Amino acid sequence: MGNPVQDLLDKLSKKTPETDSKKTTVSGKTSTGTKAKAAGQAKAGAQTASPDVSKRKAEFQQQLADQKKNSLLAAQKEAIAKKTNQDIINAAYKVADELKLPGGPWPLLRAAGWGHLTDNRGGLYKGPAIDEIDALTPEQKTALKRILGL
Repeated sequence: MGNPVQDLLDKLSKKTPETDSKKTTVSGKTSTGTKAKAAGQAKAGAQTASPDVSKRKAEFQQQLADQKKNSLLAAQKEAIAKKTNQDIINAAYKVADELKLPGGPWPLLRAAGWGHLTDNRGGLYKGPAIDEIDALTPEQKTALKRILGL
């Protein structure tokens, strides 16, 4: 498996059987290309994307978005691994105060699965990245990442 972006670009640049075949135009003349020209209606340089090209473009854009998301997640995991459990606890307190969470930081700590962090406050955090914790709301995730500098 090579570079997924390059593989997709190579795939997109390959000709399809439709583009290699000859087509007959409305005037009866033979031309090469992907579509026939209607007499008097085709503008020079005007092209419309075929559904196949549009689909491949959408797939390519989705792959790029997925790669960016995975890259950001990897960077977040690397950065949070350098934080101590106490750093995570302190951030939870600040988020609870900032978002006025009922019950203070403890419902947030429990929801994130961080109730045990108080057992080894000085140890390095070994849990999931903030974005991988489904129990947190988007606001809580954003605030935690901002406070932790992620």
